Amino acid sequence: MNELIEQVKRNVLALDSSQDSGRVFHGRGKSLSGFENITVEYLSGTLLVIMFGERSDEWIQDFAHQISDELKQHVSMDVLFQARYVKQAPVFNSNGEPVELEKIINEKHLKYQLHLGGSQNFGFFTDMANGREWVSRHSKNRKVLNLFSYTCSFSVAAVSGGAEKVVNIDMSSGALSVGRKNHQLNGLPIGQVLFQKLNILKSWGRIKRYGPYDLVIVDPPSFQKGSFSFSKDYRKMVSRLAEMTTANADVLFCLNDPFVTVEAFKQLLESDSFEFLSRIENPVVMKEVQDDLGLKVLHYKRVSG
Repeated sequence: MNELIEQVKRNVLALDSSQDSGRVFHGRGKSLSGFENITVEYLSGTLLVIMFGERSDEWIQDFAHQISDELKQHVSMDVLFQARYVKQAPVFNSNGEPVELEKIINEKHLKYQLHLGGSQNFGFFTDMANGREWVSRHSKNRKVLNLFSYTCSFSVAAVSGGAEKVVNIDMSSGALSVGRKNHQLNGLPIGQVLFQKLNILKSWGRIKRYGPYDLVIVDPPSFQKGSFSFSKDYRKMVSRLAEMTTANADVLFCLNDPFVTVEAFKQLLESDSFEFLSRIENPVVMKEVQDDLGLKVLHYKRVSG
């Protein structure tokens, strides 16, 4: 456990401040033997250990004690655990007591609403930090389409970067409601932001009416029963987007399927309408033993003419 503690400590202290947020251990990258089923997030004063396999009560208590002791001179924080291997993925403290917590976190200079406990996802994906930063830098005066928007963190990044208009599309009205609050938390104008509860694969005509778009973010779940299948639906999206983007539009195609390589993803996206430019690098902490697996955020450009 010593090496795990050391990595978490080092990465927490590498954040901009104790009120910042980010992934601080990425066990699923398989860089530390024995901890492949653990991810650790630091969320503005809360350390959340996400376990994809069972750990003993003794291990949980030892980890909480050791990491708190290592960081007590630098950071005041709570240590919580989430059992992703259990239905509804409960969150609890080191004594095994269930926890439900609403809190606002910071990532760089932006704020986001989180809810810990009661569901698998807590409202924010720290692994997309570099993608959000890229969107913020490339949104000025542009019309942005945010597909599978969830709680609209890409939209917050786009509006903060000066986007002219952002259209958020998701099937969950609850997620979109949190997305609206995320804009309000940051004092961002939402007059030019749309929040649309739609099944993307059945709503292309309506989505197209809000365009054409200069920047598109496509960040679907790798598989969502009844609504999206990577192998069946991603290629269809590429052809649809060709009909609703401007000349030289930018598109971020994202995929977090650990079994699909970068090359296989690029082959699926191959099109006469878009050309591959680069892969947006993941946060340093998300190092993968096999670099072409893990999270893939690929930057494509619309081919004009």
